[in-house]
Amino acid sequence: MDLSVKGYMKRIFMVIIGQAISAYGIGMTIFADLGLCPWDVFNQGVSIQLQKLFGIEVMMGTVAQVTSLTIVLIVLLLKEKIGISTIIDAVMYGAFLNFFMKNNLLPSTEIYWMRFVFFGLGFVVWSIGVYIYMKPQLGAGPRDSLMVALTKRGISVGLARNSTELFALTIGWLCGGKVGIGTVISVIFIGYILQLMFKIVKFDTSKIKNESLFESAKNFRKIFVG
Repeated sequence: MDLSVKGYMKRIFMVIIGQAISAYGIGMTIFADLGLCPWDVFNQGVSIQLQKLFGIEVMMGTVAQVTSLTIVLIVLLLKEKIGISTIIDAVMYGAFLNFFMKNNLLPSTEIYWMRFVFFGLGFVVWSIGVYIYMKPQLGAGPRDSLMVALTKRGISVGLARNSTELFALTIGWLCGGKVGIGTVISVIFIGYILQLMFKIVKFDTSKIKNESLFESAKNFRKIFVG
């Protein structure tokens, strides 16, 4: 791994580009209007309630940012390591999602079967983005970091992931987030789509050695101080 200034700039740039692509992909699934992924149900539901209760418009991406930063705080309290990617994910994903949605840069159609096409393509685009921002190995996303922290406390990976997503889905649905056939499809197939993408690009996640924020800071010190 290139630990020079140029190397770090390239890796951080890849993380940001990956976040933009993954946000666009999720935006496509939202605009397909078939039902949202669990965390998007949560983001939409909270956004709806803020509008109803306080009369303020808060976009889904903004809710995602606040939620992600809250999760990062929980992860730190659980003494789990985070990385540069963790922070970028928490801030930039929501910002990109807001940008794409606000400026109507996402495809939409009234043709029912085409909505399934856009929904499926959205997950393909998302999986490409995930690969791009994982490749630099600068840390896991906030929710993945939380899952790791929970597994280190004796909770299985499946239970950790399913329980957090069920929590998000339930709260989001109670708040008015859209649950539909797309929600079911995402719960069943999203993992397989990501797995297939990793297989196509020959990306072995078992060999990932994410660099923590502390390790990055040490490397920056070596670069600039010596």
